[in-house]
Amino acid sequence: MSQDEITRRDFARQTAGVAAGAALASALADQAVAKPAAVDTSKILNYNPKMGYRRLGKTGEMISEIGLGGHWKTRSGGRYWASFPGDNPPPDVQMNRNQVWTKAAELGINYYDITTSGEAAIYGRCAKTTGIKLHIGYSDHVLCIRNPKNRTVAGMMKEIDEGLRRLLVEQMFLWRPQALMGGGHTKEELDLVLEAYEKAHKQGKVKYMGMSAHSHDFARSVLEQYGQHYHAFVFMYTVSNEPKQSQSLFDTLRQKDVGAVGLKPFHGNGYFRSLVRKATKEGVEPDLNAAAIQGLKKILQVPEMTCSIPGMTTVDEVENNVKASYDRQTQLTQAELEEVQAWARASLDELPFDYQWIRDQIYV
Repeated sequence: MSQDEITRRDFARQTAGVAAGAALASALADQAVAKPAAVDTSKILNYNPKMGYRRLGKTGEMISEIGLGGHWKTRSGGRYWASFPGDNPPPDVQMNRNQVWTKAAELGINYYDITTSGEAAIYGRCAKTTGIKLHIGYSDHVLCIRNPKNRTVAGMMKEIDEGLRRLLVEQMFLWRPQALMGGGHTKEELDLVLEAYEKAHKQGKVKYMGMSAHSHDFARSVLEQYGQHYHAFVFMYTVSNEPKQSQSLFDTLRQKDVGAVGLKPFHGNGYFRSLVRKATKEGVEPDLNAAAIQGLKKILQVPEMTCSIPGMTTVDEVENNVKASYDRQTQLTQAELEEVQAWARASLDELPFDYQWIRDQIYV
């Protein structure tokens, strides 16, 4: 039985063991990437020896370095599917997700991260149809605390309950409510988030607690105040980002023993659009597959980054992106690194209006 499907009765029996495991995990806080000899691979969900796995902070859970981002392109090329009428995805869309889901698990991916009701509905059906499980990081962009009306314990419990209903599970691996993009939540609001988690955790509905925000300063502030309670933080970390030399969010993540999940690795695909325009101008064929691998390799050079979660629309994209982890022993050459940095800079110069905020948060 998968960890995401344990019953609430089973969960209550396991609480003491989880607490003991957390104490042991705390002693291993400096080991962002566990050495293979120290890990019982039989306990890693969807284990594939080619994939690299990293410890998700104080949980002790081993998560694949490459995860499955919840967004994928719509038929018209849109960025994501927000919802489906009656929570019923069209058959062709469901088939696409089933194929990507199955391939991801086969290649060693064991974490996916979603933020819409449509994603919850379709991936819940993926798991039920295929019998394959991945650890879930969940929030709902409509029901989350970005809306002031949802900043109550009852409102947050509704987000959790609706997620469980759509995901077709009794317990979710990680609840990571989406904060305002720029942060700014009050202490009272953050206290309510913790209260909601503790209630859901006690009821066996949520295993671990996280949060998502685009502001690195806000993430750092939350973890400095509440880090002992948090298991993961989901935040933007792209091909353009670099760790600060001091007072970095990664320092706080390491000190508080909190896992890190990186959003928008490719600037919402702006990285590739920029590369195509550059190649067209020069009259050459762009190698988007190599660009993706090199970009993800750059991101995974940060040892505290547990997992990067590119959105993947096709099986081919899954097969390509995992190579960033499969080939982790081969570091980027200086020339490759400079190439990625040049593509990333060009992408920043061409960001659409609604993505301009990425430029303000290069150093993490």
